[in-house]
Amino acid sequence: MLRLLLFLLALLPTMPVHAQQLLKPSGRFGVDTVRLGEPLTYTLVHRHPAAQEVILPDSGYTFAPFEFVRKDFYPTITRGGISTDSVIYTLRTFETPAVQQLALPVFVLQGKDTVAVYAQPDAVVLRQLVQQVTEPLQLQAETTLAPVEERFNWPVLLLWLVAGTVFLSLIWFIFGQAIRTKYKLYRLRKDHVYFASRYSSHADRFIKTAASGSIEKAVSLWKNYLTKLERSAINSFTTKEIVEFYLDDEEVNTALRILDKAIYGNLQSESEGEANLALGMLRRFAKSRYKIRRELIKDARYNR
Repeated sequence: MLRLLLFLLALLPTMPVHAQQLLKPSGRFGVDTVRLGEPLTYTLVHRHPAAQEVILPDSGYTFAPFEFVRKDFYPTITRGGISTDSVIYTLRTFETPAVQQLALPVFVLQGKDTVAVYAQPDAVVLRQLVQQVTEPLQLQAETTLAPVEERFNWPVLLLWLVAGTVFLSLIWFIFGQAIRTKYKLYRLRKDHVYFASRYSSHADRFIKTAASGSIEKAVSLWKNYLTKLERSAINSFTTKEIVEFYLDDEEVNTALRILDKAIYGNLQSESEGEANLALGMLRRFAKSRYKIRRELIKDARYNR
């Protein structure tokens, strides 16, 4: 019995030394008061021997009565065999008690065991915005309109642009060929009406004045019109080349030779009638070529 007592007394000095190794962490809020739902910080600092393995609470820990928002860890600092770990937690509370406390632990690994060492509790005071509640509660009407900044609805505009593009693409895919044909026929008719109007003006002026300059302008206009109609450089052709281009057309050959004689030769009074007939022949030929081109455009539409 005496030996047992002496053995227990010999172990007593080592027990405080082992307990002193588990140093308590220090935990403190960054503010003294807080409002409901307002973020606040809680700083946890733990100093321990460098050889000791320590784990600080993570986001999975229950911070009741607070809710976890985020954490900011800082690197471990070791000096003189003592390491310092620190972390700042951002929390918030939606509980209504006037005073709320929190004491976070650190977890010390000792072999296969884990020991939780808690910091001293620290408290914050919940700032009460409503000092007195009257029963029953009375609703207060707010009828003043609050100004709201007008914003352009870009998503709706983008949706309309996409829908419009798809719709127009579909219309063009279905009716595109018909639209192109209608436009070509419109341009063809417009050019012919313009040519016929100006050509008649030059021809009428020649009838009234018998000036060779009117014939020259009429022939030049005729060549330019056929150049655009046939898509060939007819306005740069000689009379012989024009006749060959139209496969020795007798009407074109006769009209151009009469008009060349009237322009470059001495226009006699007896030849004025021939010039008038030649101008009419060129007008009829241009109209016939216009009709041929129009039928080719229509046939191209139906043959596709």
